Amino acid sequence: MLECYSLVMLQMSVTGLVYPITAAACGGIWVIGRVIYGVGYATGGPGGRHLGGLIAHMGDLPLAFMTMKIGYEMIKSL
Repeated sequence: MLECYSLVMLQMSVTGLVYPITAAACGGIWVIGRVIYGVGYATGGPGGRHLGGLIAHMGDLPLAFMTMKIGYEMIKSL
């Protein structure tokens, strides 16, 4: 369940330097999704984890895109 924890925390840290409120909101959405994922998997088996996975991706994918955008802007400013 926490296989991508370190990557999401790194992305939140980098993104939070430029977009702190957005990074915190995305992190909160990711946490809620991971909790729903865990509860769904515990109660419904492998099929019960889909909703939580989708919600978690609504938090981690924007973080990934914002991290890439920040990196691009840093390279462009050189």
